[in-house]
Amino acid sequence: MTTTPTATPRLPEGLLGCPVCDSPAPREHRFGDVVLHRCPECGHCFTDVDSLEHLGEYDSNWESLHENWFANPNVSLFRLVAETIVRHKEDASVIDIGAGRGELLTYLRERSPHLSLTGLDVSLQPEIPGVEVIRADINSVELGERRWDVVVTLATIEHLKDVRAFAARLHSLLVPSGLAIVATNNERSITYDVARLFRRLGYDVAFERLYDRHHLNHFNPASLRTLFESSGFRPLRLHKHNIPLAAVDMPKESALLRLGVWGTFALGRVTGRTFFQTLVLERPR
Repeated sequence: MTTTPTATPRLPEGLLGCPVCDSPAPREHRFGDVVLHRCPECGHCFTDVDSLEHLGEYDSNWESLHENWFANPNVSLFRLVAETIVRHKEDASVIDIGAGRGELLTYLRERSPHLSLTGLDVSLQPEIPGVEVIRADINSVELGERRWDVVVTLATIEHLKDVRAFAARLHSLLVPSGLAIVATNNERSITYDVARLFRRLGYDVAFERLYDRHHLNHFNPASLRTLFESSGFRPLRLHKHNIPLAAVDMPKESALLRLGVWGTFALGRVTGRTFFQTLVLERPR
C-alpha cells in the first residue's frame, strides 16, 4: 500500500477536481490540517492532500490504534470473496493487492487449495506456505505481462490518492473476463451519518476517526461504481455489509459507545446503508 501524493489540480475559489469524475468539488469540512471536499456530481468525499502537514504513516503507532481490526479478521467477507472466486473459476489465479498481514490469503489457501495465490504489499507479513509474496508498491512494481483471473483489494483504495490510476492498474492486471473484488467503507452509511451528526453536536471523536489523514478517499456506492466504470470495468453486483463489531477500534471501557456502533450497524442492515461495501466487477473481453 502507498499514500504517495500526486499533484492535485487547483481550481478557482477553493475548488478541487474530484478524483473520481473531475467535477469541481467545494470544501465541506475541516479539522486540524485535514480539509475535506465533496463532489456535487458523484457525491464523492476526499481529502485535499496538499493541505496535510504530513501523510499518515503505517507504523507501530498506527497499528496500536487498530488492534481490534487486526485481532478480528472479517471472516464473513473472506467467505464472500472465496465463494465469488470459486464460482468464477475453481482453479483461478488470484492476486490480493494491499494484502497486509495475509489473513485473506491464509483463509483462501486453507479453504480452496486449487487456487493459485499471490499477495502484494509493501510489507506483507508473514510468509504464507503455498502463496507467492511480492513486497512492493502497486503503483511502481514491474509485473511484466503477468495477468490474473481475479484481483482482490480489501480496505486499501481509501488510503490512496490517485484512485483512477489504481483502478486502471487493476484493469491492466486482469485477463479478459477476469474479476475485480473491491471492498471499502461506505460513506453513505448510517455510521457516517451519525458521526457527522455528533460532530455538529460537539462530539468529534467518531468523525475524526472516520475521516483521519490515513483515509484520503471516502466512497459511496455511486462514486465507487463511477470510478470503475470509467476505468473500463463492468459492475456485476454490490454487496452491502458491516465489519465485525469486535473489529471496531474504540475504548474498551466505553460500553455506551459500543452499543451506539452496534445500533448504527443494525440500522444500516435494515436500511441497506451498511458501513462496508464490496463491489464485484468484470473486465469485459
